[in-house]
Amino acid sequence: MGLFGISVLLLCLFASLYQAERGLVHIFEDPHVVGQGYYAIESVSWPDTSIWTALNDTLGGRLRALRPWAAVCYVDDSLYDPVECQTVLSRYTNHSAREDTASALLWTNWESCGCNNGCALNYSNPQPVFGGTCHQGTTPPYSFGISSAEDASIIVKWATAYNVKLTIKNTGHDQMGRSAGPSSLQILTHNLKGIVYVADFVPQGSSVEPVPALTISAGSQLEEIYAVAEANDVSVVLGTCLTVGAAGGFIQGGGVSSLTPAYGLAVDHLLEVEIVTADGVIRTINAIQDPDLFWAVRGGGAGSWGTVISITLAALPPTAISTSSLVIEPDPAQDLRALAVNFITLLGKYQNQITNAGVSTALGFSKGSYSLSFSWPARHASVALFYPLYDELRTLSSNYTVLSNFTQEFVYPSVATAIVEHFGPAADSVIAYGSSTEPGSRYVPQSMLESPGSVQSIAEAIWEGLEIASAPLGDYPAGIPRPQVGLSIFGDVPAATRHRVNETGASPGAYDAAWHVLYTGTWTVAASRSAYQTLSRAVYDAVGPLTALGMMSSYQNEGSAWEVNWQEAFFGHKYDRLLQIKHKYDPTNFFTTYKGVGFAPHSAFYSCYEAYQKA
Repeated sequence: MGLFGISVLLLCLFASLYQAERGLVHIFEDPHVVGQGYYAIESVSWPDTSIWTALNDTLGGRLRALRPWAAVCYVDDSLYDPVECQTVLSRYTNHSAREDTASALLWTNWESCGCNNGCALNYSNPQPVFGGTCHQGTTPPYSFGISSAEDASIIVKWATAYNVKLTIKNTGHDQMGRSAGPSSLQILTHNLKGIVYVADFVPQGSSVEPVPALTISAGSQLEEIYAVAEANDVSVVLGTCLTVGAAGGFIQGGGVSSLTPAYGLAVDHLLEVEIVTADGVIRTINAIQDPDLFWAVRGGGAGSWGTVISITLAALPPTAISTSSLVIEPDPAQDLRALAVNFITLLGKYQNQITNAGVSTALGFSKGSYSLSFSWPARHASVALFYPLYDELRTLSSNYTVLSNFTQEFVYPSVATAIVEHFGPAADSVIAYGSSTEPGSRYVPQSMLESPGSVQSIAEAIWEGLEIASAPLGDYPAGIPRPQVGLSIFGDVPAATRHRVNETGASPGAYDAAWHVLYTGTWTVAASRSAYQTLSRAVYDAVGPLTALGMMSSYQNEGSAWEVNWQEAFFGHKYDRLLQIKHKYDPTNFFTTYKGVGFAPHSAFYSCYEAYQKA
């Protein structure tokens, strides 16, 4: 028996660890959605060993049976290997290691099927586990690393024929757990690399004037893409976290960037997409070919439309980047709540002007200090834009002390240099890869920052949200590595393309926004079920004060999995059109994700999400 056959038998032994219901998993309960269903691994209709072996033969022996990454560190597990375990321990919190591992995600709560039903190690001090059980959790039983569109087509046709759910993973940078799932076949795009600069790109079937562009394969990550952009002396509108892949959930969720206020969302620059749809057809879509599907893929949600093979983004002229960064200490002898609210109000007074000038904003809070930073393409604004804000801040010197102020034009010669050398590492340094995390977010419209009274109300609601989210941390329970829930207020919204809101499937709330408010809670396996459930609920409830003021929109890539009115929150008025397009290209609703277009609530396939909320 070969290695693959042995792996298949091992997976059969672990089938009982799956939480899916026995039999056919029906996912099309929504009356507006029709379709077939997925088989669970425990079902008598799940493909048997001979079928998987035949698929493996078809794929040239490239099908892999998966167990969780940390299984080699569970002493009672059949895969326990002390040598391999040391490798896992040394790299457990390393994002690159997790990205390169088919069975790992960047955050371990999405590897687990409910409380203590995964195979995690202790983020704070990873060690071998004695006496514990490594559960399969949400790790797919099988994975296939595609190397071409033809590979993806074969897998899609096979999976639809056998009613096997597909999950798609590049890096596993997904804060809603959509890159994994029990009883699924993983399409791994991580090794589908390739970035080509085209000086005179014209979309297929189009007669438009050629433009410079980058064609980016599905497995390419931002650091690799920025290197190609730098080599060709161009800029691209992409994200900051270097762990992100451009062609997956990032672009399908809209794609925010530090360049977004000046140039729009990433999808505003998307020219073409190669995608394999549910019928197994390899399509090249753009504004001419399948324009409705192209519209939907441009921000209409990850994993709902097919398997993306590559994207082509317009390249922009090179630009230097200017920055201004302040660290501010509120007077500890005063009312810290009032000072925080007043500082948010102060920034809000100037935010619309700053955003409309093409400047990206980030305001973060830690115990005892605030960090405020701005960045912008140097030709869009000068530092004089900030003088009124900074002058007013000086008049409040009895309340706030500016500990540092680095403000300079033309700091970085290019976008790539700014992000790869500074913004990206800074972002990754504060993200707890290998822990568990959940976000909650809301967009604040520009209209809400137009009057002093409204700005004050928004500031109070934001801080009230932080108090709600942080309440469970009052006694600093075990397994909570940080003493405060994260609060960030970003001005990374598409001011420059606000008039193009209906040209893409991206959230209309993003185009209307001045601020993107984000709360983030973090915990480890040492946290009790009660502690993490309370924290998780509190992070979701944190957006309640803003919701009460009428703010319903959330950035889906950093939104809560527990959104009740998720259609409104993530898609707004575009949801009905997105669903119609979904019916056209995927009439059996084969490609689905949790709270994506066509999602059916109470599906057994998504029972792991429900398991998190059960007492």
